[in-house]
Amino acid sequence: MDLISAYDGRCAITQCPIRPILEAAHVTPYLGPQTNAISNGLLLRADIHTLWDLRLIAIDPNLMTVCISPTLQDPSYQVLAGKSAYQPAVPASRVSPLALERQWELFQTRLSKDI
Repeated sequence: MDLISAYDGRCAITQCPIRPILEAAHVTPYLGPQTNAISNGLLLRADIHTLWDLRLIAIDPNLMTVCISPTLQDPSYQVLAGKSAYQPAVPASRVSPLALERQWELFQTRLSKDI
């Protein structure tokens, strides 16, 4: 429930407000209870969550913009590239920059293997 409140009930990447298809996603993969912190989470639409876990979608930690793997050629996903990721108004509810950096490295590793 914390992520739903923090993200105003909207996907951090698509802004989708349909709650039944929104999921709490770990930024740094789940490694036990210590990784279940709001700063290690994003509220994502279910399909975006899957693509996030597959390292096909990421958030650039420096620009806070959405990046899409070129292997994901569907226009409905490519249109998200370069859009600003939503950040909660309350700083304490925002995703950790360090967690985003770790996820970004995993995304970059996946990109280098796919090219």
